[in-house]
Amino acid sequence: MPNMGKSTLLNSLLSDDLAIVTSRPQTTRHAILGVMTSEHTQLCITDTPGIIGSPAYKLHRGMMDAVRSSLRDADAYLVVTDVYSGGGRKGDTTDDDDDDDDDDHGGGGLEEEENDGLGIGEEMLERLRRSGRPVIVCVNKVDLVASSSSSSEGGAREDDGRRRRATTDDGNNTPSRAARTVLRWRSALPDAVAILPTCAANGPSDPGVVALRSILTSNDPGVDVCASIRDLGRPVPGMFVGDAVVPSTSVCREILPLGPPLYHPDFFTDRTDRFCASELIRETLFTSLGKELPYCCEVRVESFDESRRYVDDDDDDDDDDDDGGGGGRRKKVGLIRIGATILVERDSQKGIVVGKGGSKIRDVGIEARKKLQEFFGVRVFLDLRVKVDKNWRNDVEKLKKYGYM
Repeated sequence: MPNMGKSTLLNSLLSDDLAIVTSRPQTTRHAILGVMTSEHTQLCITDTPGIIGSPAYKLHRGMMDAVRSSLRDADAYLVVTDVYSGGGRKGDTTDDDDDDDDDDHGGGGLEEEENDGLGIGEEMLERLRRSGRPVIVCVNKVDLVASSSSSSEGGAREDDGRRRRATTDDGNNTPSRAARTVLRWRSALPDAVAILPTCAANGPSDPGVVALRSILTSNDPGVDVCASIRDLGRPVPGMFVGDAVVPSTSVCREILPLGPPLYHPDFFTDRTDRFCASELIRETLFTSLGKELPYCCEVRVESFDESRRYVDDDDDDDDDDDDGGGGGRRKKVGLIRIGATILVERDSQKGIVVGKGGSKIRDVGIEARKKLQEFFGVRVFLDLRVKVDKNWRNDVEKLKKYGYM
């Protein structure tokens, strides 16, 4: 489902920030390929949009086409869920634009899905069962259920005046809520290679992320799958097929096919710098606009001038900065000039994005420029404009133009 942490998990597996991440559902709109290459292995991981049960816009249908295409192409499936999947947590799973009063999620919240394929639908579950391809499930966001051990480190935590005990009774490190979710998924997907508790937000060193990476790269002679599994703590029932406490080495090595690498070792993603720039600006809109109207926004990069990206910047202009050396030699820093247009569907939405006296678009530009400079490693000059593009989310021709169909 949307907002399970798929993009965060991709970034953690790659140890690099490729996909944009926000707390809002449906941040990811495109399928994004990330490639991790080592001496012996190459993982090609596709991050897809979340599964939308009842698409409300043609945009959603294009997003689901991306999911189906990835299903056809994949050698293995990685299902990302959270500790509440199938458990009826209510709340932030719909994407309402306040000024639209519409439901951008295209379906009800998780409470409506609790008996419907653990949130991804029975049809998708059946496709996974019949695929004949390896399936791994990540029960993400285990940090949402605090363990009693972590609670005791900084003093007892209390919930409604009562101390929460979230670990299982047999002393393993997996919170009991997550352990129950593992069992539900094991019942739904009995042949899944592994069902791992993870907290992708903790980054590449999270024990669950490390265990997942080791399973996927088990053909590498330098990878110790058993050691990474031990770091998870005592396995909970259902974590691995049958009664195994660690996954079979032979099974792990059969998850991905042997063969030559598909991409050059330096290859990281199939997406262009222009696309990455548009995504970082859109991420800033999601975080800056809150619940107002980020879902009606699309970002188009109209110009991307990198003619000075890789050259010494010795010109005296307003964009140049000294290196802080007190009048010494000028720091050699490149420059990218980006011109981007933010598309909205109505004039009223344009006013919200621009803000009073241009205050909102100015703040968005400042924050987006910081992200772009960090991503590209050079200075960025960013020119942002806002334009009304009526009903673009339901216009097939515009969606094709924008790369959604």
